[in-house]
Amino acid sequence: MSASALIVRALATAALIAFAALAAACVEPTAPAAPTPLAVASPTATATVLPKPTPSPTATSTSTPTPTATHTPTPTATHTPTPTATPTATPTPTATNTPTATPTATPVPPRAAIEPFGYGSQLIEIKPDLADEIGALGWVADGVDDSERLPLARIIYAALRYETTARALLDAAWIADGVSDTEMEVIGHLRLISVDLAQSIIALPWLADGVSDTETEVISDLRLTPVDLAQSIIALPWLADGVSDTETEAVRRLRFIAKADAAARVMDMPFLQTLDAADAAALDSLSGIARYDADQLADILSRPMLKDGVTDDEAPIVSMLYDTLRHAPDLLDTLLDPDATTVERRTVELPLAGEVELVIVRASPGARRSMDLLESAVREAENLMGEPLPARYVGLLFENAVSHSDFAGTNFGTHIAIRPKHDVDDSGYAPRLIAHEVAHYYWTDNAVWINEGMAELMEAAIENRRIGTPLNVARPPCPFVRSMAALEALAPEKGEPAFWCNYSLGERLFVSLLRTLGEDAFWEGARRLYAASLAAPDGAGIEEVRQAFGADAGGVIALWHEGTGEYDTSRLDASPLKARFSALDGQITRAYISLETGIDSAPVSRFSPSDIAESVWLIIKYSYRHAAGDPEKAALEIRQFYEDGFEFGRRPVEINAGPEYGGLPWTYWFRVGASAPDLWAPGRYWAFLYKGGDKVAEVAYEVVGE
Repeated sequence: MSASALIVRALATAALIAFAALAAACVEPTAPAAPTPLAVASPTATATVLPKPTPSPTATSTSTPTPTATHTPTPTATHTPTPTATPTATPTPTATNTPTATPTATPVPPRAAIEPFGYGSQLIEIKPDLADEIGALGWVADGVDDSERLPLARIIYAALRYETTARALLDAAWIADGVSDTEMEVIGHLRLISVDLAQSIIALPWLADGVSDTETEVISDLRLTPVDLAQSIIALPWLADGVSDTETEAVRRLRFIAKADAAARVMDMPFLQTLDAADAAALDSLSGIARYDADQLADILSRPMLKDGVTDDEAPIVSMLYDTLRHAPDLLDTLLDPDATTVERRTVELPLAGEVELVIVRASPGARRSMDLLESAVREAENLMGEPLPARYVGLLFENAVSHSDFAGTNFGTHIAIRPKHDVDDSGYAPRLIAHEVAHYYWTDNAVWINEGMAELMEAAIENRRIGTPLNVARPPCPFVRSMAALEALAPEKGEPAFWCNYSLGERLFVSLLRTLGEDAFWEGARRLYAASLAAPDGAGIEEVRQAFGADAGGVIALWHEGTGEYDTSRLDASPLKARFSALDGQITRAYISLETGIDSAPVSRFSPSDIAESVWLIIKYSYRHAAGDPEKAALEIRQFYEDGFEFGRRPVEINAGPEYGGLPWTYWFRVGASAPDLWAPGRYWAFLYKGGDKVAEVAYEVVGE
């Protein structure tokens, strides 16, 4: 029986009982007869008894002979007619309220949630089922806040224009839980490309769990690539399992190449099936050529060596083509001739960076030690910095393909170029040069004096760790300014004489910091400076240097950046001379500075740069007695000092000691100071000559201004 029927039946029963009670109240009750009907418990009789219980509790005394008659009706009369109390206790609204469960109103369709938003009503009208699917998204159904309005509008728009793309998008798990800024950016890209390409992108496995910043960059580049080539990129094996920074950059390079006529050929080349460090560098080079000269790209790819596509073995050579094209185009024919070019490869495992590939490319015979020097440089650079080497591929081209005619080497980022004259076993400069260019993998895109000063310091520190050479500056003092602040105001361009002051002043500041703070504190500061250089939008400058090295560096920074304070000359060698050559039984008889060479060259102790015709010379006169078994030459070392307290230009030299000249005075001259007249800084200088650890000659002189 239904609830409503029970209610109606109860109400009817209650009404009958009430009516019977009313009728009984109009009849004179007979006292003796009352117990009988009550005992029978008839509904009518019980109702008539209800008015009778007039006696107060005190009336129920022992003198009343019929307590049972008055007492008996109480339970029967009060409990049997519970229906009488029920009508008053059970309000009628119960009957009317219960049916309100009836509003089985038609549910609002999910599509209603999107109606207020741009194009929402149009989508509801044209594609209601798709509108329902969008409206059912949890973050839409529970109300759209301000941050969700734009993503929703983009999804609605995509659904109107590209239904297939929208349906694929709605199937993606990362859409269901709300849309982040990067995911919104992806939606914006997907709604602007072809359906097939959008579906291919959405199907990439790494999109299933949401979208990172690098993945968004990849999708952006794919959107800007012609559809057929974009599909070819998506099909590359290394793109399926996620995208590293290297792979993200590779997709961008492929987008640049896609604008050239030869793009389709590049996509099919063997080296793209994997993407090791050399492959990525080759791709970078090809994209540079495509932007620099698209016709050149077609020409290069048509050469016999590359006509069948770039292979992994050819990738190191290809990685060097772009910068060679820019700075030494005549070398292209040589590099693209497999019979003229050799490739030496070595893979090393660094403690922090892991596997790094080292490659040397040559067009002429070179020194076997060069690869060892390269490995030593990358190992020690990482060791000093305490940070992973920022390159997984270090290519070294021994050719005259550097960025400026005054440079001995250049780090192009993809590879290093060094002039081939340094690829020899007896080059004393090669180890420092290689170390300097390797250091530039860390130091780039900052103030020039930071880049070059730190590279100069690391060059000296790497050599110090390799063979124990003292950690000194290598460059003569700057002749144009005395501080970095003045140099920054001068702002010399690359190739101008004053540009070299970035090297000179920069290394002096950082070597001074190292000497003041000590090695441990200095390299901790260098690591902080490196981190700051990566974080700063425009690279590091003087403020980052201050923060990295702290308050204890204040005096050093003031001296070399602001030009305030006193030079420290405490390292100037004041030990007495030991002029004799014990091994040769000989001695230095005279030493002086001259502006000319020859036995009769005139000594000078003070001159101006305008007095210099070619170079400045340290002249020594010596004599010895040659005995059997003595060496044919005596090895010496020149050390030069400037009034700023720094030794510079230390280098080994030799003098003849053959038996035919024994016992006779002998004159020898060595070039000292700056390499050109206009590069001499005014001030006091000292030149010392050493045999072993003994100072055998000392000359002081002064350079004055014009």
